[in-house]
Amino acid sequence: MSDNDVTVACAQFTAIDGEKEGTIRKALTLVGQAGERGARLVVLPEVWTGLGYSTKNAYREIAEPIPGPTTERLAELARRYRLYITGSMYEDAGSGIYYNTCTLLGPDGRIVGAYRKTHLFDAPDREDIKGGIRESDKVKAGDALPVFETELGPIGLSVCSDLRFPEVYRELALKGARLIVCASAFLSPRYDHWEFFLRARAAENQVWVVASGQYGTEPRSGIAFVGRSMVVDPWGVITATASDDETCLCAGINPGFVDEIRRRYPLLSQRRPELYGSLTELATQPRQRVA
Repeated sequence: MSDNDVTVACAQFTAIDGEKEGTIRKALTLVGQAGERGARLVVLPEVWTGLGYSTKNAYREIAEPIPGPTTERLAELARRYRLYITGSMYEDAGSGIYYNTCTLLGPDGRIVGAYRKTHLFDAPDREDIKGGIRESDKVKAGDALPVFETELGPIGLSVCSDLRFPEVYRELALKGARLIVCASAFLSPRYDHWEFFLRARAAENQVWVVASGQYGTEPRSGIAFVGRSMVVDPWGVITATASDDETCLCAGINPGFVDEIRRRYPLLSQRRPELYGSLTELATQPRQRVA
């Protein structure tokens, strides 16, 4: 590592339904390991306090207000190690409304901001998932793509299936994000999608991407995950990848490398928005080409 590098970390594990306290303790242990290794940012997976798919209402039993008891436990570690912590969990917003919410806690333990997942995973006809999945049956979609100012530079947050929508990452980059987090529970066996989406989102927006995912198989639901948490640089190069195990992946990143890559190839300034009008149209299917 150079003197300009910052250590970031991904906490990779399996969140087990019905074992919320044990799952939280496991996550806190991995966050502590990252802190002991000098990490300034730790990324937890998507719905890291519990998957919420073992029964119809499991997610409601897992959900909490934000801020709440679990974010307070994270805040204690954020203060102790002077680091940023992020990851998504089920948020109980009251009045029977739930979100899949990614919070960002700062080194003072306060919540810097929160992002509610905007692109929910609705795949009811997947043959490799018994019964399919409709995340929108559980949670409400968010309606904003915020970027947060931090000591590490502007950070954007994303959650799992957001990764399949390049518009999300482009919007965050245009709003100034230089590092984008992806908290994920990316389904197995789609490792090829996981890797090339992360590399593409980093390269096309010339940002660092730090992605943490659940791994293995959640025993209550039988749903399996890719794992392979990774750090990707602004050139699209994977600089660190987690093994197939419960682990704390640490890697050094140089925030200034964003400037160097953008100097070499100023992609964002070469955009031609006047050609991209269809991107803002409400449509469910691509337009049919007129001969």
